[in-house]
Amino acid sequence: MNIVLIGIRGSGKSKLGQLIADKLKREFIDIDNIIEKDNGKTISEIVDKHGWEHFRKLENIATEKISKIKNTVIATGGGTVLNEENMTALKKNGSIIYLKVSPEVCAKRIKDSTERPALTNEKTLEDEIKKIFSERNKLYKKNADYIFERSSDLEKDADAIISITN
Repeated sequence: MNIVLIGIRGSGKSKLGQLIADKLKREFIDIDNIIEKDNGKTISEIVDKHGWEHFRKLENIATEKISKIKNTVIATGGGTVLNEENMTALKKNGSIIYLKVSPEVCAKRIKDSTERPALTNEKTLEDEIKKIFSERNKLYKKNADYIFERSSDLEKDADAIISITN
């Protein structure tokens, strides 16, 4: 089975996913990276030129393709959960782990990131993350096989996720 990590931006899906894959000697796939590679543009460039709706279609195509792969650790984009088809496809071959992190911690983690396009019209990053968290938290919980409360210890969290998915 795949290990599929979901959660809001800044929850650590990519960093934790890579570490888990390294520990298990599995392939690691980041859906956002696949979208960028397949389209020859960054997510910001895609969203700036075509909008979020177009990006979500590309995300659906990438998720469908990736969901067929087995024995892989997959980091989804924060909004992958918005499309029920994405989650159905990922559940066929994977255990879905919701990396639950407070919006305040997520905002601190990504405050210096320049490659993430805005998701809302909120004035601050923290306000945006709080809004997205309130909108998506129920979907993350609904789709999760496991809800995992992140700590500040990446190694410990990776080992804990490995133990609950084996």
